[in-house]
Amino acid sequence: MLISGYLLNKTNSASKKNEIYNITEQLKIRNKQLSKIQKNLILDGKNLNNFINKKEIHFTQVLKNKNINKFEEYKISKYQTNDILFNANIKAVGSAYIDFFNNDKELILATYDGIFAFADIKNLEKFKKIDSNISKLINFDEFYLHDHYGIKDVHVDNNIIYFSIIGKKKNDCYDLKIFSTNINYEFLNFKLFYETIDCVDKKNNHEYYGHQGAGGRIVKIDDSILFSTGDFRNRPLAQRTDNQYGKILKIDIDSKIGKIVSYGHRNAQGLYYSNKHNFIISTEHGPKGGDEININHNPFSEIKNFGWPISSYGEHYKKNYSEKKLKEAPLNKSHKKFGFIEPLKYFVPSIGISEIISLSEDDDKFLIGAMGNEIVEQDLGLHYIELNDKKEKITKHEYFPLNERVRDMVISKKKDVIILFLETTSSIAVIKRFSN
Repeated sequence: MLISGYLLNKTNSASKKNEIYNITEQLKIRNKQLSKIQKNLILDGKNLNNFINKKEIHFTQVLKNKNINKFEEYKISKYQTNDILFNANIKAVGSAYIDFFNNDKELILATYDGIFAFADIKNLEKFKKIDSNISKLINFDEFYLHDHYGIKDVHVDNNIIYFSIIGKKKNDCYDLKIFSTNINYEFLNFKLFYETIDCVDKKNNHEYYGHQGAGGRIVKIDDSILFSTGDFRNRPLAQRTDNQYGKILKIDIDSKIGKIVSYGHRNAQGLYYSNKHNFIISTEHGPKGGDEININHNPFSEIKNFGWPISSYGEHYKKNYSEKKLKEAPLNKSHKKFGFIEPLKYFVPSIGISEIISLSEDDDKFLIGAMGNEIVEQDLGLHYIELNDKKEKITKHEYFPLNERVRDMVISKKKDVIILFLETTSSIAVIKRFSN
């Protein structure tokens, strides 16, 4: 708690950066210790989470109906837990994904290491855990022990729940998988719904880093699933159409055939389809700088190219890449010049962009999550945008700091309740719209 409290109140001063570095190193040691304990328990058929609370995940309300600066119509409440042990980032206490179900009366939660639980929307202090067969389906150690390989999204459509992960197809070769099942409060019997063709080998001729290139966002449209995939930092894959990495896919629910909708994506973390206006709007992590908001009008008419890694407004993490790697990923500072679609907006420095939701029936107002680590860079909060009538330009943009990494975000059908999972303090936030 002291660590998370400090992170919430940190400033962008040089004097504190060394302290933050030291705390980060301490967190790494703590996470390794937890992982070692978990590995030994899993070998004995047990799970560390169950020693905290086998049947429930408890949240405590720590904030009630507080005003959000400049976001006058809405008020925020917050519920915090100490019962989620594993995280998707070293700056996070605990990570999870969320979605509404049962006509927005309940909320389902999936922790990064595969614990599922549900709660009545009127009582978010008590989530009941649901047993599942996930440990039999996912049996490689990295999923349970490493912050690169956990759950990437959870999505509910009527009575069906989907979740995505980085999967291990063979030794040192990873893919993306979606599992699904009918919702059952006592036991979730998941089955494989889809897996990407081939896999990304760690020992490739470019680079590999699962965490910064997985994608994994799931959206249901009509009789299909939209699914974002990353390049796993094997950057040239995103420009090739003979694979399914660095893409947005459309997967037919009946045939399980996945087709490429667009390519040239690095790591799309937010995904929304406007049925009314027939466009996909997505948010995408850039490298060092260059996070993007992209829009794809008439997305199913032709396959479109969004440019990565030929074009990007970000920079490489390293300065000493070989001439071959730089030729494969030049990161040119224009998309249009090279025949690609320009982003609606890009962020330099990056904001750690995450999920996007529509706030309006006309799909012209959107809320976007930001993770990252610095308030001064407009991380750790929410971004609000408005589009023009043709949905081609952003006409308004505002930032609302929360001092929290926004890992996931969902909105009710009536657009009056927004739920966030805030991983800096392992919290759920409820944002409600109040009429003036």
